[in-house]
Amino acid sequence: MNGADYWLRRLLALYWGGQAHFPARMGLPAVAWQELLVRLGCVEPAIAPGQIEQQALIGLLLHSRRNERQQLAQWLAQSLTADAAPMHELIATASMGFDHLWQDLGLDSRAELRELMSDCFPELVRLNQQNMRWKKFFYRQQCMRSLGEIVCRAPSCEQCCEKSLCFAEESD
Repeated sequence: MNGADYWLRRLLALYWGGQAHFPARMGLPAVAWQELLVRLGCVEPAIAPGQIEQQALIGLLLHSRRNERQQLAQWLAQSLTADAAPMHELIATASMGFDHLWQDLGLDSRAELRELMSDCFPELVRLNQQNMRWKKFFYRQQCMRSLGEIVCRAPSCEQCCEKSLCFAEESD
């Protein structure tokens, strides 16, 4: 099994176990969801009623950010390894969450997220030399490349009052 399949299986298990914060089908369209299950040889288990409600609520909250999520997914796809789709969609969806990205994905730590990123988005890991928190890094990179569609929260990291928080060793 390649690294991408390992991570896709891991995220799927976390989703089904209720540890990851995703809408229904992890935010994937029905066809992409079925393709993922077939690719990994998985059968969808029954989902607890509480999880169905949570997924529906997350879906409603994310609906208003669908354009932002789509832009992020398209940007992430540019750095995705050939065998890692639909990881860009999953990362973009989880990036719309309210916690740190590793928490929204249900992972155990920021270090585990870095392993996932290394296997599926190695170019982004190389660009994130200062180990900035991933969500902030994504938006910072997009801001630097945008034509004003994405608002940067600080003119530069060196001048930002949250610099120590963004580059914290293991707090993300």
